[in-house]
Amino acid sequence: IIHGAFVQRKLNDYGRTLNLTLIARRSRHFAGTRYLKRGVSEQGKVANDVEHEQIVHDESNSVTGGTFSSYLQVRGSIPTFWTQESSIAMPKPPIEINRVDPTYRATQAHFEDVLQRYGSPVVVLDLVKQSEKREREVRVGNEYRHAIDYINT
Repeated sequence: IIHGAFVQRKLNDYGRTLNLTLIARRSRHFAGTRYLKRGVSEQGKVANDVEHEQIVHDESNSVTGGTFSSYLQVRGSIPTFWTQESSIAMPKPPIEINRVDPTYRATQAHFEDVLQRYGSPVVVLDLVKQSEKREREVRVGNEYRHAIDYINT
């Protein structure tokens, strides 16, 4: 049973037959809907954690059974303590840094878990806005950068 999605398609590419499989697995550890679960738990589990895997099977070499390749991407909430209260009246609710964690223990636990599950290297993309007229995402982005700087020293 997968809490997520599974799609499989057969493709033809210049005479080669390719099987494309896409799998998305949602974590059960800090699950919740958007705006109701944000940030990281005390144990280092992030909200809205989803593992995406793309598997390509090239059947063109029938002697060896074909060639497989896989690409894995993990996404989730920023692993610091923050919240965002949902409201119909407020389409972009304010982001609150709701706890001070001077040693970023939960953030460290998150990355230790990622390294244990997937190995290194871990490539992190920060998709948070870097500047805004009214700071919202910038606040949690700055806290995240402080956490990464602290962990890497």
